[in-house]
Amino acid sequence: MARPVRFRVVPHEEGVMLGQLIARRLPGMTVEQGKELVRAGAVYMGHLRMRVPTVRVVAGERITVYPQALADQELPAGIIQIVWRDRDFVVLDKPAGVPVSATRESARGTLSEGLRRTLAAEGVERPYVGLVHRLDRGASGLVLFTVRSMANISVHKQFTEHSIDRIYRVRVHGETPDEFECQAPVLELHSGTSKIAPESPHARAAATRFRRLQASVAIAGTSLVEATLETGRHHQIRVHAAHLGHPVLGDLRYGRDDGAGRLHLHAAVLRMAHPQDGRPIEVAAALPDWARDD
Repeated sequence: MARPVRFRVVPHEEGVMLGQLIARRLPGMTVEQGKELVRAGAVYMGHLRMRVPTVRVVAGERITVYPQALADQELPAGIIQIVWRDRDFVVLDKPAGVPVSATRESARGTLSEGLRRTLAAEGVERPYVGLVHRLDRGASGLVLFTVRSMANISVHKQFTEHSIDRIYRVRVHGETPDEFECQAPVLELHSGTSKIAPESPHARAAATRFRRLQASVAIAGTSLVEATLETGRHHQIRVHAAHLGHPVLGDLRYGRDDGAGRLHLHAAVLRMAHPQDGRPIEVAAALPDWARDD
């Protein structure tokens, strides 16, 4: 990953538009490229991500730019698959390989940004998109967003109380028991990974229940399992599965290079009570071929 470019606005630059300033400061950068970096979410004033290239800078302000974001592409048309929506919430079916939310370096090419652009194309002015829960970039399946800020508190409360059911299809190495579980505490590391750390005071309680659906002969030496989260820690299913000796197929981080080509983890079902009126909601995603048990 390329290093960011950092500089401070000098007095004679005060009042210059941000996109133009970037073009002046970065060798070989055009004004249009400077504007594109801002629109891509790759430019910060202080600690605030800026998305408007015409904002005017102030002397002394610290600017941080991630030039590599120019290589990031917007999601192609048709990627945003809405499987359920009302005025408060949207559930999308995420393809494998698409990041859910912005990284420090860029907001372009993410599911959140794609939904925001979709809403804007529908005529929503300054669309609000709130991510309720995350899904690993390599995984596929259901992701829940709020599209009205007032809905955030009510739905996040359900996640805190673990009253939203998330059921996953996972293909793991080895032949598993019919039913098994893991309650090992998970510690999220600064590197963006997680580990089992029962001795750490900073580790958080985590519980995952597994149920075997099929011992596969199509992919020898693997089992198709259903995983239900009772908590939602970072990389929880992957860490727990590896801890039990059944790493997820295609998991290069917690498993091994098995040549699978992708992470075999799919968010298949989401169940919740609608926070506004309490009616039960169940949303199911289409299953990829590897996740079918028929």
